[in-house]
Amino acid sequence: MEIFNALNHLKKGSLPHSIMLISEDKHNLSEASFYFAKMVLCESDVVDNTCLNCRKINHLSHADVMIYPAEKQSISVEEMVALTQDVYLSPYESNSKVYILNNFSETNALSQNKLLKTLEEPPKNVYFVLNTTNEAKVLPTILSRCQKIYLPKYSFEDVLKFLEEKDFSSTQKNDIASFCSGSINRAKEFSENQNFFEILDFCFDMWKNLRSSSKVLPYASKLYNLKTDFKLFLYLYNSVLEDILNTKLNIFDLVKNKNRIEEYKIIATDFSEKALLLIAKELTKINEKLERNCNQNIVVDNFLLYVLEVRAKWQ
Repeated sequence: MEIFNALNHLKKGSLPHSIMLISEDKHNLSEASFYFAKMVLCESDVVDNTCLNCRKINHLSHADVMIYPAEKQSISVEEMVALTQDVYLSPYESNSKVYILNNFSETNALSQNKLLKTLEEPPKNVYFVLNTTNEAKVLPTILSRCQKIYLPKYSFEDVLKFLEEKDFSSTQKNDIASFCSGSINRAKEFSENQNFFEILDFCFDMWKNLRSSSKVLPYASKLYNLKTDFKLFLYLYNSVLEDILNTKLNIFDLVKNKNRIEEYKIIATDFSEKALLLIAKELTKINEKLERNCNQNIVVDNFLLYVLEVRAKWQ
C-alpha cells in the first residue's frame, strides 16, 4: 500500500524516536502506526508480517506496543504522566517499546506539555507515534520534536478491496469508492449508513429534475427530514457537483465517479460553467451558516431557490 511506502524510506537501524503521522483518515493513521511498530520490532531487517513480534502486533497483543488513550477520545493529563514514567521501565518481551498516541490533536495543551521533556530526551529503546488529523492543533514545540510524515490517501483499488466482502452490487461499491475521496474511514461510514444510496440517488434526482419553483417544496420537505444525514447530503451533492463541472470542462481525469460520466454529460447540458461555480460557492456558505446554528429549514429553502435562479440566469 502507498501508506506503507510513505514510511519505507525510514531505515530500521536509524528510525526516528518520534514521528507524527498526519492524515484525515483515522483508518489510514491506524494502519501506518502499527506498520511503524513492526518496523521497530520485526525480527527481520524489513517488515515480513510473519515473525512472532509482527503477528502479536497484528493481534494487538504485543506487550511492548502501548496504545493511548485507553478509553476516551483524548489522552488525559493523568494518562500522560503515567506514560512518561512508564517509558523508563525495561521492555517486557523485546528490545524496544513503541507508544502509539491516537487523536493527538484532541489532547489538550497541558497534556501535550507533559510529554515535551520525554520527546526531547527519549530513552534509546523507546519510540513514539503521534497520530493527528489536524496538525494545527498540536503545539509547535511538539511538532518540532517529531519527524512529520503526511500519509497519502488510499487508492480507488484499495477502497474497492476494503468493500470486497460487503453485500453490495458492483455499481454500489463503485459509488462508495468514488465518493469517499480515498478515505477508508469514510467508506466504512458510507457502507454502514443504510440511507447512503437513497441520499445519493436523491442528489442525482435534484440535479436532473429541480427545474421550477413548484418542485422546491417536495425537495425541501425531503431535505428537512434528513436531520443527521443532512451533512452527508451536502457532501455528496458537492461531490457530484465537482464531477459535473469537470465533465463540463472536459477534465475527465479529475472526475471521481467515471462510471457516471454519461449521466454527468446530460446534467451538464442544463447548467452553464458560471452557474455551477456559483452553486459551489453557495454550498460553502451553507456550511458556514450551519456552523453558526442558522435555521436549517430556512437555509434549505434559500439554497433551492438560489439553484433555480442561477440555473435560469446563467444559461
